[in-house]
Amino acid sequence: MKNKPIIGLTGGAGAGKTTVARQFEKLGCAVIDADQLNHEVLTNPEIVHRIEQWWGSEVLRADGLIDREVVGRIVFADENELRKLTNLVHPLIADREQAQMAKFLEDPSVRAVVLDVPLLFETGQDKWCDKIVFVQASGDVRQGRVAKKHGWDKERLKKVEKFQMPLDSKAKRADYVIANNSTIPSLETEVAQVLSQILTKFKIKEK
Repeated sequence: MKNKPIIGLTGGAGAGKTTVARQFEKLGCAVIDADQLNHEVLTNPEIVHRIEQWWGSEVLRADGLIDREVVGRIVFADENELRKLTNLVHPLIADREQAQMAKFLEDPSVRAVVLDVPLLFETGQDKWCDKIVFVQASGDVRQGRVAKKHGWDKERLKKVEKFQMPLDSKAKRADYVIANNSTIPSLETEVAQVLSQILTKFKIKEK
């Protein structure tokens, strides 16, 4: 049996998963960031070459790396193209996630491993987790965040969500739902309570 829990962290675009992940990190958890690993995979020369073959040189930035915004516009307009990209990069991301999980599970300083994956259910990685936390925020809040971070308008957000499991379905499948609409102190309290409950259920003593 594992000596610490693996916590799956997921939520809609703009829900603030990264902010929640930081709170878990402050409480002694190790965070595996799937989006960061995706960035790394997209710098692999073989992956860059394959994506350029598929969609042309317009997917490349001036430095020769993948322009994620351009690729996003392509794949979130066509389910087949999205599936093609997912099949290419997901196995590589999953390998990196597994390697990091193994390392953190052996690290005595880590209280729990948090797997921060936007498409946790869609990729089947929820099966790796002992408990799942869904980060929830209102539609207006999420729209404001993605507009600020990515420059997305409402239509772009709808296109992205069209190819994902409905958010209410994800919330129902999660063990815990954390609201991220208000202040950081409020969020800190929620995250601390959730982690305490998970550690207690996993029979890990609080520090």
